[in-house]
Amino acid sequence: MDSKSEKIATFHSHYGAMLFRKRVVNSHIEPVPRKLSSSCGSCVFFSSKLEDIPIDENLEAVYQVKGDKYILLLDNSD
Repeated sequence: MDSKSEKIATFHSHYGAMLFRKRVVNSHIEPVPRKLSSSCGSCVFFSSKLEDIPIDENLEAVYQVKGDKYILLLDNSD
């Protein structure tokens, strides 16, 4: 799996998505795809390596995008 391919981060709040977007290069906010559920309805698409992203209490989960499928890479909802 390419560690820099497109990923989606979901959040507990829209504010968390906005903070993440400011901190991650080459990212953008969009509505969460219908196949995924999210607390706030906003997600951030990005291509950074997983180990390079900020993980804090705002982050809910990170998914790898594979065509029209989403592979869970990180569950931070606990």
